[in-house]
Amino acid sequence: MLTTHLLEEADKADRIAILNEGRLVALDTPEALRATVGGDSITIQTADAPRLAAAIGARFTCEPRLLDGNVRLEMADGHQWIARLVEAFPGQIEAVTLGKPSLEDVFIARTGHRFWQAPTDSETTASH
Repeated sequence: MLTTHLLEEADKADRIAILNEGRLVALDTPEALRATVGGDSITIQTADAPRLAAAIGARFTCEPRLLDGNVRLEMADGHQWIARLVEAFPGQIEAVTLGKPSLEDVFIARTGHRFWQAPTDSETTASH
């Protein structure tokens, strides 16, 4: 058994238990946990993240999250979604980052905040 705050270190384990505020929020192999995220992670930088998140949620019937002042989505085939998003919201998207699911993505999906910070009221699901 190993206890760590380093997700890269945890990624080498056979099984991982993720705790948040003393509660068990996930328990499985690293591969199985990453598979629960639901696809690639898309992070969108924009001047008005709450507004864009609400608009994306309404237009594409998904649940974008606000994270660190950005809009974040987990979507299968994320590379195909980037073009749709940019075309649907011209001039509103400053930058887009695409990534494969990581253990941090699992943590964010299960807790609503990054591994190294406490959640805030503004970092909640944007589609109310």
